Amino acid sequence: MLIFLKCLVAVSILIFIVGLIKPKWILFWMKQPDRLTATSLGLLLFMASWTGIAKLTLKPKPPEHARPSERSVDDQNTLQLDRR
Repeated sequence: MLIFLKCLVAVSILIFIVGLIKPKWILFWMKQPDRLTATSLGLLLFMASWTGIAKLTLKPKPPEHARPSERSVDDQNTLQLDRR
């Protein structure tokens, strides 16, 4: 799956560049293809593939356990104005 997404990144860059030059090659099924649609397709594929790569490779951080405070609630709410 990761290899497929990396290939999709390369294909999306190719679609973006070719869509800027010859949008009819990318959007061959449309009667009047334009550059905006072709490049938008390339950018959407690029973003979707990088999101998939990040979702597959990045590990979520383990939750940090909140350690109980050593001070009382009243002491936590007071400002420490003396810096000693």
